[in-house]
Parts: sequence; structure tokens; C-alpha cells
Amino acid sequence: MWILKKLIQLKLIKISVEKHLKQPVRLLCAKAEEDQSLSFRTRNWLQTQERYKDYEHVLFSSYLEQQADHMSYALKRSFLIKGKLKRYHNQIKEMAKGWQPSIIPKNWMDDYEFYQGSQEDSADKQDNNLGLADITMPSSNVPCNGCGAILHCQQHTKPGFLPLEIFGGRTEAQLKSVICQRCHFLKYYNIALDVEVTPQFYVDTIARIENEFALAVIIVDLLDFPCSIWPGMQRLLGHKRPVFIVGNKVDLLPRDCNSYLDHIKECLKEEVVKAGFDKLNIKHVSLISAKTGYGIEELITQLQKIWTYKGDVYLMGCTNVGKSSLFNILLNSDYSRPGNADIIPKATTCPWPGTTLQMLKFPIYRPSDIRVYERYQRLRAARSIKGEEAKLFKGKSKKAVTLTDITPKGEVGSTFEHKFSNEFNDAFSMSLGVRPITTLDERSKIYKASKWLYDTPGVMHPDQITSLLTAEELSQIQPKRMITPRGVRLEPGMSLFVGGLARLDFLGSDAADLEWLQVFLYASSKLPILIGETQHGQELYNKYLNTPLLQLPFGDASRLSRWPGLKPSQQCLKVKGYILKPKFKELTCSSDITLSTAGWVGLRIPIDVECKFQAWTPQGNGVYVRTPSLIPRAHRLIGKRIRNSFAYNIAKPFVFQK
Repeated sequence: MWILKKLIQLKLIKISVEKHLKQPVRLLCAKAEEDQSLSFRTRNWLQTQERYKDYEHVLFSSYLEQQADHMSYALKRSFLIKGKLKRYHNQIKEMAKGWQPSIIPKNWMDDYEFYQGSQEDSADKQDNNLGLADITMPSSNVPCNGCGAILHCQQHTKPGFLPLEIFGGRTEAQLKSVICQRCHFLKYYNIALDVEVTPQFYVDTIARIENEFALAVIIVDLLDFPCSIWPGMQRLLGHKRPVFIVGNKVDLLPRDCNSYLDHIKECLKEEVVKAGFDKLNIKHVSLISAKTGYGIEELITQLQKIWTYKGDVYLMGCTNVGKSSLFNILLNSDYSRPGNADIIPKATTCPWPGTTLQMLKFPIYRPSDIRVYERYQRLRAARSIKGEEAKLFKGKSKKAVTLTDITPKGEVGSTFEHKFSNEFNDAFSMSLGVRPITTLDERSKIYKASKWLYDTPGVMHPDQITSLLTAEELSQIQPKRMITPRGVRLEPGMSLFVGGLARLDFLGSDAADLEWLQVFLYASSKLPILIGETQHGQELYNKYLNTPLLQLPFGDASRLSRWPGLKPSQQCLKVKGYILKPKFKELTCSSDITLSTAGWVGLRIPIDVECKFQAWTPQGNGVYVRTPSLIPRAHRLIGKRIRNSFAYNIAKPFVFQK
């Protein structure tokens, strides 16, 4: 009897267990049947998108893809092997904290040689540690050696201000050896003080060239054109003005083929002609790098050959294109009279735009025939050495070529160096390193008939956003090395965010079978990419502004209150695809869409397909369609597409192909 009861209990337990397990087993079987109906790639894609479940309407983020929680297995493994994961997270933490504003040191006046006294004694009388101002003291007739503004001590916000503690009681000779307060802070502390300068001030300053027989050297930022070509420049110069077009920062553009520099030069000339310049007035187009020295010797040769010594030369262009940097290089070159570099101070250079407020100048050197021959011999010897280096470079494995090897660079020398005589060689003689302060006397016989090279103040283009950014933010968007394009896929109804500075919507195309489009972003690597749904674009921007997902702009509530936000361009952009060179039959980027100072996007559109886009920038300015594309073969500069992602692997920004 007891055994029978035990058997009944076991039977009941079995029935109960089967009853409770029956429902979960059915659910598992149903889910397995559902998974079998999906392909392997689809299942992996859905699993990948699960990583973004906490970020609604976000489809891809370059910032999240490099976090440990969202990083793919292959990328995480590579970081672990190289030992870079910990260092990378430390960098992310520093970027998340934001930049701390620079602090003006209390003893900054001690930097000036002629300052005598203690700033602590007059600290209560000073305004924000900037020194005392005296509106009753008249201005001097001495320009600042850094920006060209007349030195004075009347008002802090007026260009050329020097504190009363330094300005008062100084002779004209002493003032010629100092720079104003604004240039001093830019040079030594990287702080840009606000000054009251209107756009009309710039126009009035350079309007003097209109009635002069002079050459205009128009400098263009190759990373920001046509936004760095001032629209009123042709009207100001006149219709018969001879001009040189100089494209700066060529060292930052990627190399998509062996002849990429020729293509860039053609694109630059076309955009300048579209801006209103006459082709007949363009005497020469050159590409240079004021940072590496590339192309500057060739520019000097063309200036001496084409313009010779006919008249003055004016360096002109928008702010932050490199005019002052080129001025400093030419001052120490064969284009300047020997000895000028010892008595003419260099112009103030800084990433902050608008460092030149008045005209700086130096006398141009007119070489004799024998001097021209000596310069030719020097360049010929340098070219021979460069040719030998090129032979060694060709023998080097292409896999071993680094970014430093391929960056365009050159050396700017001086054939006619000014040598100081040292007649006395005793214990009491003055060494050449501490020569007395000397200044250039324009009234002397040597300079009366001289022609001059002027560094003019930059004009702020209405399409540039540099005036909306702080000094820390400006340093983030300016590339320091050759730009590496970042490739992504965009489907109709998707938006590409370039940090918090720009946005591009892919609205659709006239081809029904076009599922996605390959685009390439050219911007600073510190600007993150975010891809989201277009219908929720404004919601995404408001939610992730001032966060690591968009990063720029960053700051407290007062800083963000001054940010105007993004506004759409006035017209919908329509771009059609074509082949750049039909004989190669290679699908290239047909056009670019510029996004003001933030960068530009290259579009690889299929042949005869028209796509529609909507671009968003601060105040809706700086949006242009540039045809042909500046880097048409960008697909050579990226890797394979990352599995289950909208992005492509990043590769080297240079190739060795035709």
C-alpha cells in the first residue's frame, strides 16, 4: 500500500512538471522558428542595433562605437592587444570635462622690458587685471609691431591699447620695440581679448589699394573655400587688377591620386572665377603651406618673374587664412631686402582669427642679375638634393611610408643674408646676439623709391562661423595633420551630424532602386559623427548638444545661450552623379557640399542619378555645392565597411595610383 502511494505521488509530480514546462518550451520553439525565417546577416544586424536601445533614434555614433560597452569584438581586441584602451578612455574623460578657460596672470606686465613697479600696488584701480586707461593722454604715432594698430592707452577695447603703466612716459623709440596688449596676450598666453572692430573698419583700411597700381595676392584657405573668398573683393580691387591666387594649407589635404595637386589647383581657380574674378587678371595660381614651407620658393620665383618690381604687393584674404604666417616667411626670404628681418618684427600669428588690425609692411628686394643667378644656383642645388631623396623614397616599401614622408613640405632659405661686421674682438666688445634696438627709417634714401609688401587685415566672411566659437572650440575644429576622410552610408531619411556644428539630411533620389549612398566627411578628427533619423533630427540635436556625442559647442549655460543653433539652408540641394574621367570608368565623387567652417562632405552618387539634400549650419550660412569634388577618388582612402555598421574602416589618407 505504501509503495502504491509513492508511485501515485511520483506520477502527479511528473504531470505537474510537464504542465509548467510545456508553455516555455512552446515559446522557445516559436522563437526558434521565427529566427530561422531571418537571414544570418539580418539577425546580426538586429543584435548590433540592440546596443543603441538606450539612445532612441540614434543609428550610429562614432563616439559610442569606441566605448567599451558598444565596441565590437574585433575593435576591442585590437585595443587590448595594443594596450591603448586605458589611455583612450583617459582622453575621453578629459574631453568630457571640457576645456578650462585661460587665466590672465597677475604679473603679466613684468613681461615688458620698460615696465617698472608692482602691479599689486595698483590692483584696486585696474579693470580685470588689464591695466589702467587714461582717456586724456593722446595717442602715439607708432604702430604695433604685431598687428599694426596705433599704440595708445585711452580705451581697453580699442585696437592698439597699452596700459598706462607701460605706455606713459615712453619715447617713440621705446614704443617701436613693443607690441600692444592684445598681441601680447595672443603670443604668450593664447588669450584673445575683445576689441571693437567693425567690418567697415576692415574695408576702409584696405580701400587704399583701389587707386594704386599694385598686385593683390589673394590667399584662400583650401579647407574652407569658397567661404574664405570674400564676395566683395573683386569690387574693391577693380576689374583690371592683376592678382595672384594662393591656396594655403595644402599639406592638410589627402592624396587620392598622384596628380591630386593639379586637380586641386583647377578647382581653386574655378571657384575664384565663380566669385567674380576675371580669368585674364589671374596671373598665377599656386598652392602653398605656410606651416611646412611647401610652394613658397616657387611663389617667390613667380613674383620676381611676372610682377618683378612694378609696384607694391598686398597680401589679402579673409581672416584665419594664413596671411600673417606667409608675411613672416617672406620677411626672412629672398623677397625681402637683406637685413629686414633684424629690424622689422614679425606679425602676430595665432589660430584665433583677426590678429592683424592694421597694415604691416616690409620693403621688397629688387635683385640684380647676378643676385638672380645666385638664387638660381641655390635652388638648383636644393632641387638636386631633393631629387636624390626622391630616389631613396621610391626604393622604400609603400607599406613603410608614413604620413610625414608624404606630406608636402619645402625649405625657404635666404640667398642674400645680411652679415654684420665684428671689427673689435676684445673683452668689452658687444656680441652680435645683443645688438642695440634698431628700427626701420622709411625716410632714408634707401627706402624712398622702394616697393613694399603689405599684410592687410583679414575680412570676416559672412559665411564663416569662427566668430561664434571660443578659442578652445576653434582649436578643436582646425586639423593639425593631413585630413583622413571618414566614409559612411546614408539611407533616405537619415541625417549626418558633424559634431554640433553642422547637419546634412539625405532626403531621397529619383532612382527607386537606390537604397543607400556613400558619403565622405572631411573635418577635424575631433568632431564626432552621429547618424540619426531625419524626422527626429531636431530632437536629437537638442538632446545631445553639449554631450560627448556631439561635443562642440561646449560650455556652461551662458555659453550655450549665445549659440544660435542650426538652421536649414534656403534651398534644397540637388546633386547629380557623373564620371570625372569617362575613359577610366571609375565611379568617383561628383560634388561636395560645404558646411561652412566645420568641413565638407563628398558625395559618390551613381551616374545620372539626382539626389536631394538639406544642409543645416549656424544661421544657415556657408552651404555651397562644389563641382567637381575636391577629392574625387575618396573611396581609395577608406577601408572596408565595418560589419553591421553604417561606417567604413579608417585607412591612410594617401595612395600611389594614377
